[in-house]
Amino acid sequence: MCPITSSTSQSPKSKRRHAAQDKPTRRKSGWRDLKAWHWVSSAACLVATLLFALTGITLNHAHQLEASPSTTVIEQQLPTAVVQAMQARQQQLLEGSYSAEGPLPAVFRGWYLSSQQQSLPAEKAAQWDEFEAYFGLPRAGGDLWFRVDLETGMFYQESIDRGWIAYFNDLHKGRNTGWGWITMLDILAVVMLVFSVSGLLLLKRYAKGRKSTWWWVALGVVVPWFALLVPAHAAEAASPKQMLLHVEIPQLDVAEYHRPYVAIWLADAKHQRVADLAVWYDGKLANKEGEKWLKDMRQWWRRSGRMATMPIDGVTGATRRPGSHNLNLSQFLPQLAELPPGEYRLNIEAAREVGGREHLQLPITLPLQAPASAQVQGQHELGLIKLSVTAQ
Repeated sequence: MCPITSSTSQSPKSKRRHAAQDKPTRRKSGWRDLKAWHWVSSAACLVATLLFALTGITLNHAHQLEASPSTTVIEQQLPTAVVQAMQARQQQLLEGSYSAEGPLPAVFRGWYLSSQQQSLPAEKAAQWDEFEAYFGLPRAGGDLWFRVDLETGMFYQESIDRGWIAYFNDLHKGRNTGWGWITMLDILAVVMLVFSVSGLLLLKRYAKGRKSTWWWVALGVVVPWFALLVPAHAAEAASPKQMLLHVEIPQLDVAEYHRPYVAIWLADAKHQRVADLAVWYDGKLANKEGEKWLKDMRQWWRRSGRMATMPIDGVTGATRRPGSHNLNLSQFLPQLAELPPGEYRLNIEAAREVGGREHLQLPITLPLQAPASAQVQGQHELGLIKLSVTAQ
């Protein structure tokens, strides 16, 4: 006769619980945390990475992408009370100087809000001189600026929209986007750094047995430097540059003042003109009366002006009032790149009706190297002249 033994049956759930209790505990691995950091950071910067990659392409080929900016112009007469407030603020800010920066009066801000349905930032200052007040509000993908003629009280405003490509390009660079976007770009940069470092550490962990892994990593490091350094000279000649010329026209205390005529041209080592870059004169006079004064710029007239047909497309412009003026001469870079290498001189000549004449020269070397700069100081008809060549 068999002995009777009692047994207690266990449910499958109970068995799994006891098996888990009997199983030795594993030490928590730090690689799990690293994986979490990696995938969370990749998710956080996914959209930003796509945006930066796309706008990187549009920025690299900005000169090949056509765009048609939309410009809105508003021109109207300011009320008398607003003009008087602007003139009072002008006198308060200048106090014997030729230019100053300061806030717009509250009366003008109120008029602007009611007429344009847009408020002006209180912390931003306007630029004031003896003739006008200028206020700029650049934004991503566009621009907005206005000027007030302080003698006539005429208000002139331009609003420019350069399209979506320009908008996203400015977001890529953080240009005219405000502190909020700049802060977010800094945060995204940190997140991308976490993503990259954690990815490298995970490669170190799981690349065993895959010998080609580190070859690909090495290529990712070497290829960008190789592309940058090996064709350096060829890339330098083809890379986009920007050539800016800063021209100052001084304010003269004379009884009769006329804005000077100015000619800017490039001459070779034999003082022969090779390119006209800018000619400022009064082209609005009846019967082309303004052209007869061009010969007062004697150096330019003798080398180029007497043989030129005015106006010169892309070169001719209106006279400029006293103050600082910046000319973007980048459109002439392809023309300058075709000139033989050597020493050249940038000539700036000014002549003023019932006034004097001044001729300045800046030595430059072709082909242009970036960055580079040169400057010269005028004495009476011209002020500081500064040429800057920068890589975009």
